[in-house]
Amino acid sequence: MTTSGPEPPFDEAGLPPPVYPPPYPGTPAAGYGFPGPYPAYPMYPSRPPGTNGKAIAALATALGGLICCGLPSIVGLVLGVIAMRETRRTGQNGFGLAVAAVVISSLLIIVGVIYVALTTLLYAGNWQWAP
Repeated sequence: MTTSGPEPPFDEAGLPPPVYPPPYPGTPAAGYGFPGPYPAYPMYPSRPPGTNGKAIAALATALGGLICCGLPSIVGLVLGVIAMRETRRTGQNGFGLAVAAVVISSLLIIVGVIYVALTTLLYAGNWQWAP
């Protein structure tokens, strides 16, 4: 026995799918709801509200490094990099704060390393200020 066309779809029990009267399930009733071909809900989740807390903490610790001789700036650098990645991934506000924290922390760390290197060289060379 050959068939001339595609077989109708059947469910597991061997019954054809049910026929619903209009309006069909999943579509708005005539004159109601969203009339377009697109769904009424957003396709992408909205971004989280507010500013990223890690970005704020990164900037605070980077600025704290100015007061405390640069030691908190290491934490500010790490938090700033984490906050930049997180704000880019989630779309949350605070990317600029994280960049500012990374820049300030990096500058403080570079200045601190140069200061330690120069003082070590000066003490090792037994250099003295002679007027």
